[in-house]
Amino acid sequence: MGLAASNYRLLTITRRLADIQLRETLLTNRKLQLASEMSKLSQEYSNRLSQKDVAFYANGQYNKINYSYLMGYGGNYFTAFNGSKPLKENNSMILTDYNGRVVLSDTYANAIMSVLGTSAMNAYGQGGTFSEDEIPNILAALCPPITAEEFQNGVESHSWRASTINALTGDTTGSTTVDTADTYNARIQSIIDLYYPIFQSAAANGWTTEYNQQMNSNDDYVSDALNSGIFQLAQIDEYGTYMPDTSITYFVTSGDIELRSDSDTREKITAWYNDEQNRIKEKEQMYDVEITDLSTQENAYKTEMEAVKKFIQDSMKVFEWCSNA
Repeated sequence: MGLAASNYRLLTITRRLADIQLRETLLTNRKLQLASEMSKLSQEYSNRLSQKDVAFYANGQYNKINYSYLMGYGGNYFTAFNGSKPLKENNSMILTDYNGRVVLSDTYANAIMSVLGTSAMNAYGQGGTFSEDEIPNILAALCPPITAEEFQNGVESHSWRASTINALTGDTTGSTTVDTADTYNARIQSIIDLYYPIFQSAAANGWTTEYNQQMNSNDDYVSDALNSGIFQLAQIDEYGTYMPDTSITYFVTSGDIELRSDSDTREKITAWYNDEQNRIKEKEQMYDVEITDLSTQENAYKTEMEAVKKFIQDSMKVFEWCSNA
């Protein structure tokens, strides 16, 4: 190999070494990023494990909180009061979003719009405040056959004809008229107790249906949204306004809700963490293999570079000797 060819080879080796060293630097930086990613993963794992589901206790077990429990089963008061589903004890506990708007089901929103008109809700599923005087009409639209007047004043008399055995009168044959005014008024009052705070709060603070799709498609959405702050629980006073300092802790202390860890959820979180950890380790191993290969190449090129440099130096010495001869 001549002097000119040796110089060209030296330049080629130098360029190749620079490329290798740049690649090694990039891979080292990526490994540092993986270390940061692993640290963030561990933190997220810890956060997920410490996050608890929002639950309520009914029928001898803890149940994950849902819209139906908090807000009255979407308007089907017959279902709500026939004993097949638990009712919350604190009717003044209302579900709101982070802007303070009452979260209403489509059924509730339709009842409002049937009374106030479709302009009561905008294109984003949000409705403004309205007169509290309209609530009896809204309840009548929500809970037929009870009328707005009955919601306002109750009934003085209400009866139905019972046939065959009648436990109230003791009659065993024929039919008799049974006065059920007290029972009917008790039903009306129960409906008012449950639903009036919801619409009273909506009248005072505005309302929204924009989260209904997420709630309908994800059973965990309400609990997760309460944990993240998208949803909030509010305690309303007699005027429908929110009482201050009613965080989740407030309702846990009052016994209205529970914060609980689900063992099945913990197992899923741990499985997710292990998968992510293995993914990061596989990347790190891949980078290590590539770095080792580049290091081998670097050493080989350095050895060759030293040999080429020595050849050039020896050639220059011969050139100098011939020039002096």
